[in-house]
Amino acid sequence: MEQTNYKSLYEYLGRRAGPELGKIVYETAKQDKIVMHQQEVNNPVYTGKVMMYPTEWLDQYFTKLKKLNNDKLLF
Repeated sequence: MEQTNYKSLYEYLGRRAGPELGKIVYETAKQDKIVMHQQEVNNPVYTGKVMMYPTEWLDQYFTKLKKLNNDKLLF
């Protein structure tokens, strides 16, 4: 059985995603019935919970997003 790897948007993108993109990704994952996890974060910039998404799903999501925007991530 293959283990699913999960990442936050920050880990996946290598930078802060922001609340707007975070909400869009979360709502899309819910609509796609994706199993998500939460992780508690405590660092100098942010303290609280962040959503964790399967990396395979994030790959598919952002590949589609780039195709819709001529290979650019507009956020």
